[in-house]
Amino acid sequence: MLIFNPKRIFALRGVESASGMLARNGFLPSTATRFLQADTSLVKIRSIEKVCVLMNCTPNDLFEWKPDNKTVLAENHPLNTLKREGQMKNLRELLQDMPVEKLAEVENFVNNLKKEETAP
Repeated sequence: MLIFNPKRIFALRGVESASGMLARNGFLPSTATRFLQADTSLVKIRSIEKVCVLMNCTPNDLFEWKPDNKTVLAENHPLNTLKREGQMKNLRELLQDMPVEKLAEVENFVNNLKKEETAP
């Protein structure tokens, strides 16, 4: 089953008030709430695009896939990339109780990852 889960990207980015952020960026408060609750069967593509631009992500980051018992896919099927193992914590929560001397290591690690991402 394909699941729309926009709260995931906001949590990963450390956004505490996703609805407030969406409202400050052009969403009506009611639309922001519906978008985040993901209880709607109709999500406008334009809204997905706005969130992707805002959160520096792709539409794939807003969806996850949970296969049912009847669905069998090849290991290399693209839907498998949308499987999410467990609940990812907010980065702020992960760093909150980390010893200060370790934070420099985390910063270096993240900077190296960013360099790899932008390297030709």
